[in-house]
Amino acid sequence: MREIVSAITAVADARLSEIAGAIVARLITEIEYFAADQPILDQLNAGAAHNFAITMEILRHDIEIEQVGPSGPATELARLLAQRDIPITALEHAYRLYQDSVVRWCLQELALRSESATVTAGAALEITTLVSAHVNLIAQQLLSTYEFERDAWRSRRSASRSARINDILANRPVEVEPTEKLLGYHFGQFHLGIIAWSDRTQSPEVGLAHLESAATALACQLGTCAPPLFEARDEHMARAWLPLGNSETVDSERLSAVKRRWDSPVIVAIGQPRDGVEGFVRTHNEADLARIVVQASESSGPGIVCASDLGAVTLMCNDLSTTRAWVADILGPLGVDDTAAAQLRATLREFLRTGGSYAATADALHMHKNSVVYRLKKIEDQLGYPVRDHRLDLENALELAFWLGAAVLRQE
Repeated sequence: MREIVSAITAVADARLSEIAGAIVARLITEIEYFAADQPILDQLNAGAAHNFAITMEILRHDIEIEQVGPSGPATELARLLAQRDIPITALEHAYRLYQDSVVRWCLQELALRSESATVTAGAALEITTLVSAHVNLIAQQLLSTYEFERDAWRSRRSASRSARINDILANRPVEVEPTEKLLGYHFGQFHLGIIAWSDRTQSPEVGLAHLESAATALACQLGTCAPPLFEARDEHMARAWLPLGNSETVDSERLSAVKRRWDSPVIVAIGQPRDGVEGFVRTHNEADLARIVVQASESSGPGIVCASDLGAVTLMCNDLSTTRAWVADILGPLGVDDTAAAQLRATLREFLRTGGSYAATADALHMHKNSVVYRLKKIEDQLGYPVRDHRLDLENALELAFWLGAAVLRQE
């Protein structure tokens, strides 16, 4: 039996290039990821003959299986597959095909050289056992190489993506085309920037999953032209850009419907549609300012907040103590954090938003027009001046009170 196995390996040594080429051809044919990738083909061609030669040495018992590690090309192939996000199953499949190809060839040669059923069976069992043990050992080592490289590659790529995004947001010069390729995102379009965050009491895994699903859901519900560019800032906060293509606006009715139906545990601050690289930066900054407003308010509030709804409020949150004092000066008795003052603030805010129309205010608040007139008279009595005389200051102070609530109102 040993003589037959040795004879088979001698033939293999003489036909090494031919057999290795046939194995590579089979891998390319049966594994779709391999055929069109030249670096992968290079490693397959470089490693096939070496791997087959080592297998033959093991069959001759020239070396022990435990002494054999993966070849350089085999290791590089595993790293390439990981870097290309090719599923690990492709690597497993490749080694099963290699094992099957080697065993088949050996058994075909065995059939030509042995007329004894007992010898044939014994040799076949030894060949199958040794080849299987060799392939299993190498495959396990390469699967570990793949997993290590995949994690390291994703970490490097994530760091590179974050660094490039930070360069853009800091207005540092970047090469647009390579950056688009790295990010998988096109800058020559309109963008809608969003900041999303979740409760920090959630587990990191749950937090990240909710953030990404929220960004994807928002993009889907707004009908964007492609998936969003998403980047987690930490375990509970992320920034993203929704690609709008040539659309200069977001459908207001659709956005309103999304806001009404939003039941995600994630809070989302949204910028305004902006164009190009500069717009990419600006819409993000708008979303971040909206986030600051929401977080400064210390209230549950709506799940989605748009920068376009906040106006000048976004510019007045960096110094809350100064803002609080200014709101108190402008609103006077209306700046108290209680139900009666809140009712008067709501009436005045709507009155100013409708251009000073008693009828429109009554319709918006579902009140009788005379009730609006009565409240406006009461408001002016408390303020000590006609509301039309200080309209701009009142509008800003009321918006601050509406969005920031207790953070800027006087406690009594």
